[in-house]
Amino acid sequence: MSRQISVKPYRRAFRQPLRTAHGEWATRDGFLVRVEQEGRVGYGEVAPLPKFGSETLAEATAFLEQLVSQPEIAAPANLPCCAFALSAAQVVAERGSFSPMGNGVAPNQSAPRLSSSRVVAPPRDYSVSALLPSGSTALRLADEKSKAGYRSMKWKIGVEPIAKEITTARSLLDSLPSPVRLRFDANAGLVASELEQWLEFLIPYRSRVDFIEQPLACGQEALMGDYMEASGICIALDESLNGSDRERWLKPNAWAGALVIKAPLMGELSQLADRLAPVAEQVVLSSVFETGIGLENSLRLADSLPQLFRPIGYDTVAAFNDGLNYLQAAPAICASDRRTYDPESLWDSI
Repeated sequence: MSRQISVKPYRRAFRQPLRTAHGEWATRDGFLVRVEQEGRVGYGEVAPLPKFGSETLAEATAFLEQLVSQPEIAAPANLPCCAFALSAAQVVAERGSFSPMGNGVAPNQSAPRLSSSRVVAPPRDYSVSALLPSGSTALRLADEKSKAGYRSMKWKIGVEPIAKEITTARSLLDSLPSPVRLRFDANAGLVASELEQWLEFLIPYRSRVDFIEQPLACGQEALMGDYMEASGICIALDESLNGSDRERWLKPNAWAGALVIKAPLMGELSQLADRLAPVAEQVVLSSVFETGIGLENSLRLADSLPQLFRPIGYDTVAAFNDGLNYLQAAPAICASDRRTYDPESLWDSI
């Protein structure tokens, strides 16, 4: 049952820096992990985002260096990106196929397993929510995305002055076809008075709004819940699901709105699948700008959650031009396209 671990670091430059309420993001750093056991090989990806509560790149580096020399150790819970990557790779290395029912830990160590009534579904199709850039440049791209067939779009807010952003939002809502629903992602960058302005503006467009994503900082969930109930506009949690109180909000009936899940930041695979199963109808799967390896591992997790139905936030594959994604940007990720997944070629390209 001994295993061998290999690790490759990567650095990816965005085609255009991403502007969010956290600032400008120009490069994406992470690691690919290769696990070989008894002739079978699995791949995972460590893609830290410390601003979302994960380990730092330095912490991941230290653990992965230790893992290469001591391949039987398990990733600790305080390194969730490492735990996700190692467990996803280990499942395939142990079984020869992907299943979140695998324990994903070193031999002779135990981990919670999914109930026997849960079966692993085959790959399926997913609608994709288009990602719009911050600012007024979103208007041109939104028109292009709409014509391409996207029916859900996410726009970053909290980047420019609020009056300017609301003006752009009005133009977006008035110009897009009525079937298109918008998500407004604040990345915890608003204060309560700004959220009130957004809600006042959006109430007349309520049927066109999918949700406002994490408008306020972690710790203000009760206030966000009050605003959601009063306005009738859905509010999604994102950063809160990776904060110190994250376990609370994934419990059934703890949050009435959507739950934005960045799976590669959220720890060991089987435990994550177990936590998400009761709230799958609320889940919105979201990218962390990972390579095709992290993307496919997240999609396979979603495959095991049949109640997950909301458009996923994976309009990110065109953000780079480095060959580390195996899919093309499109309004849907289809099971047939996913059959082209070849993690070995992605590994060899670094």
